[in-house]
Amino acid sequence: MHQQQEEMWTLSGDRRTVCLSLPSVTVTKPGPVTIRVNLDAQAIDAILTRLTRLRVQMLPPPQKN
Repeated sequence: MHQQQEEMWTLSGDRRTVCLSLPSVTVTKPGPVTIRVNLDAQAIDAILTRLTRLRVQMLPPPQKN
């Protein structure tokens, strides 16, 4: 499964959260499914770059009183 970072990580409409969207997986067995993802250094760098760009666009967190 290969997915572009721009498709995988998206900013919500209210700019308060980032959504991680993974491709659909068909599961034919009943019961819980464990998903493990192995990432190499290049994938980690791409994720961090994408999340950094999205964070700049996000609204600041609400003020705590």
